[in-house]
Amino acid sequence: MEIRLHQHKHKWGLSSKNIEIIVHKVSEKIDLLAASIDIIFTDDDTISTLHQTYLDDPSPTDIITFDLGSDEIEGEIYISVDRAQEQAKRYHVTLAEELTRLIVHGLLHLKGYDDKEKKERKKMKQKEDDLVRLLCREI
Repeated sequence: MEIRLHQHKHKWGLSSKNIEIIVHKVSEKIDLLAASIDIIFTDDDTISTLHQTYLDDPSPTDIITFDLGSDEIEGEIYISVDRAQEQAKRYHVTLAEELTRLIVHGLLHLKGYDDKEKKERKKMKQKEDDLVRLLCREI
């Protein structure tokens, strides 16, 4: 699997190597077979534009995930660092932990997990929490 990072800055406490480890470990745990995954770190303005264009919602969001592949998964995960910083403060976690959670969330979407309905959201959140706990012990 090819992993490409865009606009990644090491001051966030999550190195490129750690991000690659996260993607590989989570992909293995959830049996996600992907040809490529791009993780794009962006800001509220950019993600709001994407949110409006593709989901008809102009508000900022923390993450948007796209599968651009036809035969195999070619994922793009857009993460708002602005949202991640705010959420890290709100939930009393480090920025690295919050970014890890968002990467896991995006990978779960690529696997087919959905969070639109309450029942699916609960199932996805449980899986996300389990994976983040596992990663925080291992990384």
